[in-house]
Amino acid sequence: MTKILSTLSLLFTVVLLAGCFGLTQPTDSDIQAMAKEKFNQEFLGLFLADTVVKDNGYKKNDTHYVAELTITATAQRSLDEYAREIMRDSTLSHMEKMKQTFGIGVLKMTLPEFKQGDSIDFSRNYLFIKTDNGWMIKGTLEDSKTDSI
Repeated sequence: MTKILSTLSLLFTVVLLAGCFGLTQPTDSDIQAMAKEKFNQEFLGLFLADTVVKDNGYKKNDTHYVAELTITATAQRSLDEYAREIMRDSTLSHMEKMKQTFGIGVLKMTLPEFKQGDSIDFSRNYLFIKTDNGWMIKGTLEDSKTDSI
């Protein structure tokens, strides 16, 4: 009986201390889910994230955490198909089309040539901040680089 009470007491103390100190970094599953969502929003209609692997991570301070990630994504269409779709989109203004065209030009210079179904690895360093509502992605820290198809 005393062994059970000791175990319960120890468990209660651990839970209490965990509540006092809080989590000082996001969990790996939170990092993967939030990174996948951010990546998919960034490349909406062009790439879809398949896997997110945390290569490394570090605390900048108690409220800022950097996760170094490799995101493997599958191309939903080729860049040329994506560009044609943008130009045909009647809901976009001429200014929005020009902005999209500029972005496509940057992608053409930075990504290897790919077609629908190809997989590409993207390296991303995402900054997570601790808020009143938990951890959130604040943004990308540096330009990403891609590996081969």
